[in-house]
Amino acid sequence: MPAFNAAATVGDAVASVLAQSRPDLELLVVDDGSTDDTRHVVERLASDTRVRRLPQENKGAAAARNAGVERARGRFIAFIDSDDLWLPRYLEEMGAALERQQEAGFAYTDAWALDATAGRIERATAMAWQHPPVEPPPDAESLLLELLDRNFVYTAVTLPREVFDTVGLFDVSLRAAIDYDMWLRVAAHGYRAVRPPGLLAVYRRGRPGSISTNRPVVFESLVRVYERVADELPVSTSARTLARRRAEVMRAELAAAQGSSGFDAVWRRRVRPALAHTKNRLLRKEGWLDPPPPEVVEAFPQLLVGRPDRTVSETS
Repeated sequence: MPAFNAAATVGDAVASVLAQSRPDLELLVVDDGSTDDTRHVVERLASDTRVRRLPQENKGAAAARNAGVERARGRFIAFIDSDDLWLPRYLEEMGAALERQQEAGFAYTDAWALDATAGRIERATAMAWQHPPVEPPPDAESLLLELLDRNFVYTAVTLPREVFDTVGLFDVSLRAAIDYDMWLRVAAHGYRAVRPPGLLAVYRRGRPGSISTNRPVVFESLVRVYERVADELPVSTSARTLARRRAEVMRAELAAAQGSSGFDAVWRRRVRPALAHTKNRLLRKEGWLDPPPPEVVEAFPQLLVGRPDRTVSETS
């Protein structure tokens, strides 16, 4: 669990890991140079000996994940962001799926989307906008081609640790798309993926200051990711061609983003995203699940509308 200035959410994230139905786990919280109260929140929860806080200077999410991978002792390595949540059967289901399909390179899931301000669960899942396939692609080539078309894999992924021996660690030179780069590399090296049934995680919608809102950084990273597939990885001609095509699209997007100036730049980078966020919030009010999923209510009642400590301003 990479954590940077995550004091407001890391406690819930850690608690969701410790509440797993499969108890044989260790949780490595890599504190990536936090300057808020993250350290003390994690240390209070570290009375459970399965929790270890690994402090380091601020180096970014990729370096934080790599630090965790290098120190992990388990057969499987699972990732959770410090503002997200696992449902109690996450590790049990992921482990079972990988045990059944031992040739798989990773197990993935989708997530319920939580509007944390409103305290409501949305009808659309976290990855619905990427139209994930109903069943995982049946082989590595199909997986790679579908992933090149769109990244439908949510960040809550579990991998056998030996996969890292084959494909390497996360690319610390990337400022965005580090997960996507990893899934493409795994598929390019001949691994398929598995997905247990159901949704096993909860995604907190709206991460202030997220790198994903910096469009030039995202496009620049995606160009590099697609170029790696096209020029460096052991992939088919079809995959190489598609990767080059995707790189060209991202170069055009990057040029458009970098060419913005004056009012156009403000519109692209601030006003339009803000308007889109407001519109989406309004639309989601019609798209909330009522009642919310019972498994989410049971696991996280304190985060949903109606909890005793939510104020009127929090739910308005």
